Amino acid sequence: MSESVPDQFAAGSQRFGNSPREFSGTKVMLLVFALAIAASASVWIFSYYHAKPFQPLQTAIHRAFPKAYPQVQGGQRRMHRNTPKTLRITMQVGFDPEPPEADQQVEEVIARLEGLARQHLEFTSYEIFEIHLVRRVPEHKAKMRTITREIPQSVKEAQ
Repeated sequence: MSESVPDQFAAGSQRFGNSPREFSGTKVMLLVFALAIAASASVWIFSYYHAKPFQPLQTAIHRAFPKAYPQVQGGQRRMHRNTPKTLRITMQVGFDPEPPEADQQVEEVIARLEGLARQHLEFTSYEIFEIHLVRRVPEHKAKMRTITREIPQSVKEAQ
């Protein structure tokens, strides 16, 4: 009766090339959380430094239009280096910007945005000024109007 009974599980793991666990479940979960924190931090740092040059303009727009939730972006597309430099402002408005009756209000908003941009940025370093006016109505499709203006060469040279 001194016969030894082989351990079936040990033999199975040897047979299929499985090695014993190297990491416990706790270590794996800590590693997952550390990876998530590192990914979140890198996204936050990138977005902070990407938006930093436009922060004064964004703050000025927010003061001029309190419920506008402005977003300001600028520069060239990375994939297409020969494209014009664009200053893009996206903001919410309290009126429907789509119908022709809103043209006067739209022009007033654009003139004010252009004045703020000239005051807070090197406006003449951009070639295209792009404005997206959005009105979000609950449970309906958002109303949007996009205005794209070229910054004339004469304006650049005059300043």
